[in-house]
Amino acid sequence: MMLSKEEIKFIQEHAQDDPYQLSLSKGQIDGISLQKLVPQIQARQKLVHKLPSWISNNNVFFPPQLNLEQASSEDTALFKAGLVHGKIIDLTGGMGVDSWAFAKKGNTLTYVERDEKLGQITQHNHQVLLGDTIQHVFGDGIDYMKKHPLDWDYIYLDPARRGSKGEKVILLEDCEPNAIELLPLIENGTQLLIKTSPLLDITRAIQSLQGVDRVWIICVKNEVKELLFLKSKDANMDPILEVHELSLAKSLIFQGKLSDEREALITHSTLDQYLYEPHAGILKAGFFKSIAGTTLHKLGINTHLYTSTKLEATFPGRQFQVIAHGNPDKKWIEANIPSGKANISTRNFPMSPEEIRKKWKIKEGGPWTLFAYQDVHQKNVFALTEKCPVN
Repeated sequence: MMLSKEEIKFIQEHAQDDPYQLSLSKGQIDGISLQKLVPQIQARQKLVHKLPSWISNNNVFFPPQLNLEQASSEDTALFKAGLVHGKIIDLTGGMGVDSWAFAKKGNTLTYVERDEKLGQITQHNHQVLLGDTIQHVFGDGIDYMKKHPLDWDYIYLDPARRGSKGEKVILLEDCEPNAIELLPLIENGTQLLIKTSPLLDITRAIQSLQGVDRVWIICVKNEVKELLFLKSKDANMDPILEVHELSLAKSLIFQGKLSDEREALITHSTLDQYLYEPHAGILKAGFFKSIAGTTLHKLGINTHLYTSTKLEATFPGRQFQVIAHGNPDKKWIEANIPSGKANISTRNFPMSPEEIRKKWKIKEGGPWTLFAYQDVHQKNVFALTEKCPVN
């Protein structure tokens, strides 16, 4: 048992305490090791929204901070669990959140982790949360697969994104394990599902994997959290890309192919009555022309903002009504923002929001958003807007 009844009681009693202040106390309080329990209290405070099911179980024991940072959230893990079925092997088990989600959906799951200490913590947590439904293996995942050539339905991989010296890496070839080395194992009905950094270049990844079946851009509250690549022996170089926003009841907000994006036509225009800012997932997917459809116009060749005369309420992103626009100077600011307060967003503009605030003494907040961008004539423009109400 990772935590005794006395330790669980201590964590509950100090659940809202400042971990730093608590750590300044004596090393032992009535036989309780603060060195052991302060990190548990800190983890529970940090993960209350990321892993609510795990936090609600008092017997869950959390691994070191680095493992917590690399773990999936419950939302993203359960989304991935909806993509797979059958006999699954998680080659890079880690903290085990994804394995937990796969098994929770009723799949047959083998968890593999080379760090035995971390693996034992995860095994304990899986048993606490799900009982003995997951097989746990401690060792190298690829070696295990070679020694156990079973008919896996899915191989799941979330490679470590740190190099031998602890530096952050992004490319699949630089991560550990190297996903490219798994390609010969994709045969018959076996498929490979890979989770990667949101910073990874999607086109390059498709090329490195010699084609994939589908790509998912997974977002939470307009922030790209992870990319997923599915590969089978029938993969191709022009897969469908899906953008999902998990905070919505219907998470799919846009989908398309990169070939369609390359062939799509786009018109450019000066600012009209409405301004649109695409969702972060759509920008990550690179659907800069496809998103406009036939009704929106782009404000600049390299400015990913859009405009229209009539409101397009279904646009996947933020929608604003234009109040005023003009040259970015002090006179315009004084005439149009007399309160000196506005939220600021920049697109293809030579100054950052912080620099704009400092130069023109604009405070943050209020109902207005000031967009600073370069227009179709490569001219710097300010546009004062008000967010359209959500239907």
